[in-house]
Amino acid sequence: MKLEKIGMRTIKTAFAVSFTIFIAQLLNLQSPFFAGIAAIIAMQSSVSESFNMAKNRMLSTILGAIIALLFSLIAPENPFFIAIGIIIIIYLCNIFNWKKSIQLSAMVFLSILLNYEEGSRVDYALYRTLDTFIGLVIGTLINYFIIPPNIENNIKTSIEIVYSQFKKMLEHIIYKNEFTGLDELRQDIVDIEKNYNILKKEIKFNLYESDICYYFKKLFDLFENTYNHLSIISTMDKPSYIDYKNKIRLEKLFNKKIPINNNCETKDELDLVYNYHLNKIIENFSHIEYLIDEF
Repeated sequence: MKLEKIGMRTIKTAFAVSFTIFIAQLLNLQSPFFAGIAAIIAMQSSVSESFNMAKNRMLSTILGAIIALLFSLIAPENPFFIAIGIIIIIYLCNIFNWKKSIQLSAMVFLSILLNYEEGSRVDYALYRTLDTFIGLVIGTLINYFIIPPNIENNIKTSIEIVYSQFKKMLEHIIYKNEFTGLDELRQDIVDIEKNYNILKKEIKFNLYESDICYYFKKLFDLFENTYNHLSIISTMDKPSYIDYKNKIRLEKLFNKKIPINNNCETKDELDLVYNYHLNKIIENFSHIEYLIDEF
């Protein structure tokens, strides 16, 4: 069994929970449980996600508390009305796009209806909201100030991996006449773009320089363009003539001679199409390498 390294997010989550429980005990809060749960929820893979998650969780907690107080005036602890309350919470959370906050909102709702002390539902609702607020704030601040997640480095690493995949795929096509599927490569590009969108949000918190987005955007455009050209070449399931210009550039790129059987002198219209897309891929590789070196 391979032992996995303990990640920084795991360590920060543990610290956030322990510190939240300490503060809850210091303030003599009635239920540190909700504060600890909120601290775990707030520890996301990026600072912007932590802030967004904290905001949505706080609003959904207030929603659950308000609905619980309203239903306590109608029929407290009635299973039928509790089911109606849960439906309303899920429906409203979906409308407000708080889908990831549904569980917490429902937990607060049930806690206020079922776990209160007689005659103090309002106070209990306020305490649960305060518990959640403290946990969310502490978890978010710890994620922001203590070694915030480095989305930029993750993207750079992913870019180098994807570029290596592009080169390997083209090398197999040229030198081995092997055509592999592009689905995995497509997913890797999508994952990088997701991290790029997170990075743009992180810039608002002054965690990264805004100029970095310009380079990443150019790289993603080059990846998309290269993917499209490579997709067309991969559908040509026969060895094609490689013109002299592409041949020289490919041999320089991969530092080895192109096999003779992949450099036949028979030309047709399909070969012209093949060389056009091949030329575009090589040009894109050159631009990609330049941008990677800039980093």
